[in-house]
Amino acid sequence: MSRPAVPGFLRHLWLLWGLRFDIGLNRGPGRSRLLAVGAFLASSAPGFFLGLFFFALMRLRPVAESDVWPYFILNLLCFVTFSVWVTWPLLSAGVDDHSELSRYAAFPISPWRLLIASTVASLFEPRALVFYAPLTGAALGYASVYRLTAPWLAVVLYVLFALLCAAWSRVALYAVINVLREKRSAEIMGGGLVAFLVAASFIPPIDTSWLTAVGEAGVGALDMSLIINAAVALGRVPPGFFGDGLGQLAWGRPRVALVEAAGLFFFAAVGMAVAYALLLRFHRQAGRAGSQGKDSGDANPFARTRTRFSTLVTREALDLWRNPRARLLASVPFILAILLKLLSGRDLFVYLLGHSADAWLMGGLCIYGAVVIASTFSQNTFGYDGQGFAVFLAAPMDLADVLRAKNRVQAGGALGMAVLVGLFYRVYFGFGTEVDLLCAMAAVVALLPVLLAAGNFLSLYFPVKFHASLKRRDKVPLTASMLGILAASAGCMPFGWALKLAGKEGPTWQTAAMIALCAGLNVALYRGLLPLALRLLEQRREVVLQAVTRE
Repeated sequence: MSRPAVPGFLRHLWLLWGLRFDIGLNRGPGRSRLLAVGAFLASSAPGFFLGLFFFALMRLRPVAESDVWPYFILNLLCFVTFSVWVTWPLLSAGVDDHSELSRYAAFPISPWRLLIASTVASLFEPRALVFYAPLTGAALGYASVYRLTAPWLAVVLYVLFALLCAAWSRVALYAVINVLREKRSAEIMGGGLVAFLVAASFIPPIDTSWLTAVGEAGVGALDMSLIINAAVALGRVPPGFFGDGLGQLAWGRPRVALVEAAGLFFFAAVGMAVAYALLLRFHRQAGRAGSQGKDSGDANPFARTRTRFSTLVTREALDLWRNPRARLLASVPFILAILLKLLSGRDLFVYLLGHSADAWLMGGLCIYGAVVIASTFSQNTFGYDGQGFAVFLAAPMDLADVLRAKNRVQAGGALGMAVLVGLFYRVYFGFGTEVDLLCAMAAVVALLPVLLAAGNFLSLYFPVKFHASLKRRDKVPLTASMLGILAASAGCMPFGWALKLAGKEGPTWQTAAMIALCAGLNVALYRGLLPLALRLLEQRREVVLQAVTRE
């Protein structure tokens, strides 16, 4: 009997796309393919409008007739797109997927081919279509205004730029999951955050004095040499090779554009090599015990718990504290705050929002910190602790207490995170009043009941398996993600409305009282919906157990 032929690269790519499609949309027997495709298209729809906007911007007469602005916009979008792709694994803690080597261990595919197929497949996910849309629209608008010498070379530059972003995104992703696999991941991330803070303190802030000149005399007062220098500097880094290459084609220099295409290919290849090394290192360690919390020695954390409910709360708090993903999420708001100061972002917000700038920034960072902690775990509250739900079902206890304990710990962790972020902002930036801080905390209190209520129902109707070892984590269904985003948006509305009414004069005590009143209403809404969630938990306990313990 002859040995079956090894599938080709395109076949592997097709199988990988199919796997991601099924896992990402939680498709299974009886699920509608048409509904899954519709959800995919709906989540990609914002990219279409972003592309149209930047296409129209490049064709706008003041921009199209300028020799500087089109080149600057292209290079800036190249840098922003690359930066978003590379930092996305950190900003979203996206360590739940892309570890296909363990899934395909028994398949006839080499790790190198799998890495390439996985990288190419990532370019056609909904978030990729949204991320690349602004640059795609701007590039098409640029090509429609300026005659390119070799249009085929522009297509090659675009493809190589996309591969560059995907490759270095893989480097960041595998670096993150390698850190999370380490037993001292908390110390590594904490030390890295301190080192980043110290290093950022030695970098001079960006000069934003031009904002005052523009505000007083209009755009005409802007020194164009600043824009020219920025455009040239952005075009000299690898992500800017695409924008500069289009400029060279418009200026009739295809040889220079060809050299920049070679540069894109070189740096993309370097990124793939580094990502491959990091991926192999991760999977060499995958057979070892995962990142575990330290043994407490003779100290027993449950020795002082007097009731069964307090024991459950302690157990959930320890699970959350030892969760590698929670450690990663906890560092993100602080990194964003450091970057904001390093890039002089506060000055831009002061220019746009006046005295309300600190309230918006502090509240935004606090809300973000609360959202990434609360929504990440509340939307899969029965699966993020591995086999924990099976233990609860086998134990002589009421599942209602389990859900209440989980909600209490998730709310406490998110609120504690928001308090730390608010205090860090006040100390690090040196700005922000008591009213600003109070508005930020009230906004978080208004947000958490909505997130927890939505998370309870999403956990019951969209349960998924999270593997604590980080060998493989199933993705939260796209429908659940979209509903979670809607819930977070609804929870943020009181804060947004109150500050919008405050205008540029800044929030007052009445603004804080308005947000606090909405927080009270949201707490009442959560308490009213909790009994329904508890009844559904009893009805769907076997469905949830089967989903979160499947292999």
